[in-house]
Amino acid sequence: MYKVLLVDDEPAILESERRAINNYVEDFEIIGEAYTVKQAIEIYEKYKPDVILSDIKMPKQTGVDLFKYISEQDDNGSICIAVSGYSDFGYVHDAFMYGAYDYLLKPVEPAKLKDLFVRIYRLLIATKENSENLKLPAARISGKELINSIDSFVNNHLSDDNSIVQICSKFMISQPYLSKIFRKYKGCTYHEYLIGIKIDKAKELLHEGNYLIGEVAAVLGFTDQFYFSKVFKNTVGRTPREYKKEILE
Repeated sequence: MYKVLLVDDEPAILESERRAINNYVEDFEIIGEAYTVKQAIEIYEKYKPDVILSDIKMPKQTGVDLFKYISEQDDNGSICIAVSGYSDFGYVHDAFMYGAYDYLLKPVEPAKLKDLFVRIYRLLIATKENSENLKLPAARISGKELINSIDSFVNNHLSDDNSIVQICSKFMISQPYLSKIFRKYKGCTYHEYLIGIKIDKAKELLHEGNYLIGEVAAVLGFTDQFYFSKVFKNTVGRTPREYKKEILE
């Protein structure tokens, strides 16, 4: 049985997800429920769930924060699913940046949840087969060459979905293998690399002076300008607006 962790600050949502999984989904069992990201991380560390369904917008820390944490752990390859209300849909794109596999809209429909878990089951089986022989990709192309190919692709498709899941699917490699080669050749996680590429490009566009902040965010694949500003400030130490002002001065 594959292990599932449910995360939401609303007990009613957790109850509906639990009932839907128990009644409609086979080969998966719920091993934990969390109301906060902190609780979710504790359960994750203890049980290493195969699938995590998390509300994308919660008090203090969000589902995006949880997915970021999990994306930086390269020992399990958990599949993350974002659960979002229509008003929070802008956060879903950011969840994909941190390796989210898919999303569900609230209230969760049992039929859609069942279909999603069928796809997840197939992915887990395929990932297991791939992970059993991580040297397969290297037989076709070396790790360094693969890194160069991924680097070229990401730089030419910055506005696209470059999540861990999408990159692994495109280059036909497993998540553990992706983590392994990035640690070896880049000295960082794939997510750290992706954020670094986007921030460097943001600085370049801001230096040109022809782009509004929202336009820079869109070019880099951020659907939410405010979230882009948050990521920029966390990395650079200043907001894009402050950074641009310094350039002009």
